[in-house]
Amino acid sequence: MLKLLNIKVNGYKLLEDNFTFDFLTRTKVLEADLEKEVLKIDNVLYSFRTLAIVGGNSSGKSTVLALILKTIDFLSSGRWVYVENEFKFNTINLSINFYLDGYIYFYTVNLLKNNSENDRNNLYAIIDKETLFRKKYSKAKGKKNLDTVDDATDVTVTYLQNSLKDTSAIINLVKDNILVDAFTNNNVIDFNKGLLSNSFYNILNNSNPELASSIIKLLDDSIEYIKSDSSDYVKFKRYNEEEKVFKKIELISILSSGTFRGIELYLRAIKAIKTGKVFIVDEIENCFQKNVVFNLIYLFNDAKINKKNAQLIFSTHYTEILDILNRQDSINITHKNNGKISIKNLKDYDIRVELSKSKQFDNNTFNTSINYQQLMEVRRNLINELHSNND
Repeated sequence: MLKLLNIKVNGYKLLEDNFTFDFLTRTKVLEADLEKEVLKIDNVLYSFRTLAIVGGNSSGKSTVLALILKTIDFLSSGRWVYVENEFKFNTINLSINFYLDGYIYFYTVNLLKNNSENDRNNLYAIIDKETLFRKKYSKAKGKKNLDTVDDATDVTVTYLQNSLKDTSAIINLVKDNILVDAFTNNNVIDFNKGLLSNSFYNILNNSNPELASSIIKLLDDSIEYIKSDSSDYVKFKRYNEEEKVFKKIELISILSSGTFRGIELYLRAIKAIKTGKVFIVDEIENCFQKNVVFNLIYLFNDAKINKKNAQLIFSTHYTEILDILNRQDSINITHKNNGKISIKNLKDYDIRVELSKSKQFDNNTFNTSINYQQLMEVRRNLINELHSNND
């Protein structure tokens, strides 16, 4: 399977110039790491089974995850779904380095804003100036293979020609070599209005019934099973109660949004592990107990379970989650300064190894806490508001 090594982008939303997300390890890999968090791509070339993105509110975590998701979707489909507000300027410059079948590939492309009258209603961005460099991976150079793009020796250079202006020729190489799924908070679209996306029942229908029941019990131990099929009805049973048959839409009045979200997230995570997908989850802690989140991460980090090298890439506000990750270089921290989003690896900080990662976040070692002066400003305004109302 294809494995991403890094992504570099210019002109995408609020990301800083030359924004780079690195998927590779930064420090020495021990044999024990390969049984847990580290994923071996090739000799002396390693990525992670789990990658975390953390940061303060509105620091850019979701934007970074969106970039990763769209990049993988682009590689696997050859198309970049057009969203006008993703473009800071008229062009997004995207560079992707990836590994496939013993080679390191260096791919670049320009994605053009649909400015012309003819292109304005296009569903996909226009593709321009695609180039592809390929170099045989050498274990003697290890990660330094990525520094050889300017070395013409043994490099195959291709200027890709796409037959359709909105479809990349990269799909001819990548096609089916990378799989992705993404999970956000929106699996329950509008709980109050009784709108539930089809993805919940789709994954329930396509999962092993015994496995699905065990996950449902983990999240709500009063439920014996939920059985769904292609009809509009669902069978539901609590322990010590008779089985009931509901319309699918009626289940919303019985289960909490957290239970819905938890069932779907767990089942989709397991499918990702079974098929070797990249699984992207925004705010993994929402509606979950800490132990449930920990268990999900352990599934990805257990080499005996995660045999197809699936990867979990997630964002979180829940800093205690980071303490179960042994390696510091699997954690990335986002910041937003002057309206620009940047990212740093935890290894870029001078941190105290004797303290837990969550403790150092709480101590604002990484400058992620709420702005104290702004907090006081909110307090002052609230006092003034209350004082005015009393008058």
